[in-house]
Formats: sequence, C-alpha cells, structure tokens
Amino acid sequence: MYTDDSSIYTAAVHAGLISYAGGVVTVEIRPGQTSYNGNSRNGVNSKNYSGWSGSFVFVR
Repeated sequence: MYTDDSSIYTAAVHAGLISYAGGVVTVEIRPGQTSYNGNSRNGVNSKNYSGWSGSFVFVR
C-alpha cells in the first residue's frame, strides 16, 4: 500500500510489477492508513511514514 501522493511509476517498480522501461498497471484507491512501513525492493527505497489521508494498491 502506498500513499496517494506517491509516484505510481516508482511504486510499481518497487512492487516488481514493471521495469524501469515502464509498463501498464491498475491501481485501486483506498482510504488512508495510520502508518506505512518502508523497505527496499527492486532498486527503490521507500520510507516509514506516519498517517496519510489516502492510499492506493495495485490490482491484477
């Protein structure tokens, strides 16, 4: 889950759904969360983040 101000492209690379060359993904808008856990995946570093009002997830 990503904050709704995150770059969809960068988040999709982080999630392993597309490469740096790009691709097609589908997102679903979700309510915000009280916190977000960061990590490093696929050459992208995400950070821990406190509450935010909106989120998105990728759907297949």
